[in-house]
Amino acid sequence: MIFNVEVELPSGKKCRVRELTNREYLTLIKFAQNKDFIGLTAFFEDIYIEPHLHIFDRLYLLIYVRMIYIDSSITLNLDSKDIDISLDTLLDKLEANYVDLEKKFKENNIEITLDIPCLTYYNQIEDLYISTIKCIKLQDNVVEFNTLNKTDQQEIINHLPASIFNIIKNYIIDIQDNLLQVNLIEENKTLGVQNLDVNILNNGVMQFINSLYSTDLKGFYTLIYMFQNTILPGSNYFFEMSPIETQIIVNAHKKRVSEENKKLQNQNQG
Repeated sequence: MIFNVEVELPSGKKCRVRELTNREYLTLIKFAQNKDFIGLTAFFEDIYIEPHLHIFDRLYLLIYVRMIYIDSSITLNLDSKDIDISLDTLLDKLEANYVDLEKKFKENNIEITLDIPCLTYYNQIEDLYISTIKCIKLQDNVVEFNTLNKTDQQEIINHLPASIFNIIKNYIIDIQDNLLQVNLIEENKTLGVQNLDVNILNNGVMQFINSLYSTDLKGFYTLIYMFQNTILPGSNYFFEMSPIETQIIVNAHKKRVSEENKKLQNQNQG
């Protein structure tokens, strides 16, 4: 069984996130370096994101994964300044910004429940519209829309009256004030740092996540070489560990080497 931890999301939903391995992290770095938002989205949705989670919960979840399996802080270049940011602080900000925006509408005897979009990244505005549909009720028949696969969703969409889409469009306009800009880092005039906002409804989430997981690819390969040739020679265990575990072991190795060199230096001086 792969190690995993439970996380409670801003919506109150709970899910378990399994450990991220270095093998998977290398794939993430490649997607992030190439700014391949589609590939990065598919990767996260394959191993972490459940279809029914809305975009606010998804942002929280991916920051949480970055915090517990890679590093609890990140250095961002804001206004040409390197600023160390605690990811725990970002999660607190998201919790404080969360608003329950679920609403029910009725049209032609169809009751439709709309909520924050259940997607991470989109290419067409129609995908954003469809992703707001949480539940559809016709008489006594209830369909949990955001748990269906895309084929079944499209089949239902094809049979909905056109007026439903006007309702969805107006709903998105109504929630823009709540979700258009989510403030993650507040302005600090002393440090010369401006606000850092994430645009939830304009693919801002994946752009931010891309920067959160992006790191020096050559540096990571250097780490692989060092680990497999000096710390655990001949072993492939590196790829099964999490990045944060790797850093702990690397730091311990550096400390041991430093102490041995210091001891050797003292012996030579004596």
